[in-house]
Amino acid sequence: MSYPLIGDLRSGLVAVTRIKRSDEIAHAIADLIIDRKLEAGAPLPPEVTLMEELGVSRNSVRESIKALQALGIVEIRHGYGTFVGSGSSAALQPWLVFRTRLAGGKDTERLAELLEVREILETEVTRRVAVSHEPSLLDALGGCINRMDAGDPADSAVADRHFHELICNAAGVPLARELVGLFWDVYRTLEGKLETITSTPEQIAKRHQVIVDAIRSGDTEQAEHAVHAHFDDVRQRLHSGPYAGTTPQPSP
Repeated sequence: MSYPLIGDLRSGLVAVTRIKRSDEIAHAIADLIIDRKLEAGAPLPPEVTLMEELGVSRNSVRESIKALQALGIVEIRHGYGTFVGSGSSAALQPWLVFRTRLAGGKDTERLAELLEVREILETEVTRRVAVSHEPSLLDALGGCINRMDAGDPADSAVADRHFHELICNAAGVPLARELVGLFWDVYRTLEGKLETITSTPEQIAKRHQVIVDAIRSGDTEQAEHAVHAHFDDVRQRLHSGPYAGTTPQPSP
């Protein structure tokens, strides 16, 4: 007598074991990259070498390489080989979009959570920049504001994102810059599915100018207040519902 259920369980266990083994090999390859201090763009050892060093099959190496490619840890250049990737946070964007949409609740509530995380990060880096900043930073931020105010939606969006990245860079926290950029992109992707009140170029520029003025003052409390006011405005528009006849503008 056959027991289909038992057969299904065995198949499931085999699949789980294979996944776990693939993860272990992927971790081993990542460790190899770190231990050998291979920089972005450096070639990985050939498949045969990885097979010998890790004691695994060719298929196992290939499955693990594909998993690392999805994370941006390695880059496959067909006809040339496999190279160390940039490890960009952009590889996390599909996961964060999925996680945000899967979280349950209203779309506006899920997006508000993204804003909250961004606000926490940007409040601290802006406080740091207000304590000690270079005149060149204020000039660069001012340039971004001029682009926001120019009225070109596409360029305004680029300038908006760059504005926040400049502050993170000036604070000396590159990881914050990557995370803020990631949250910004995910928010924009998901916000496009909603109908929310949008700001005019003048309003967007004005909100960012308040942050620049606070940084210039050197007052950390004023800087913190400016960031909170910025995000309060975004949240208010997020929850305001449809607004017809307005050209979409970058919101964060």
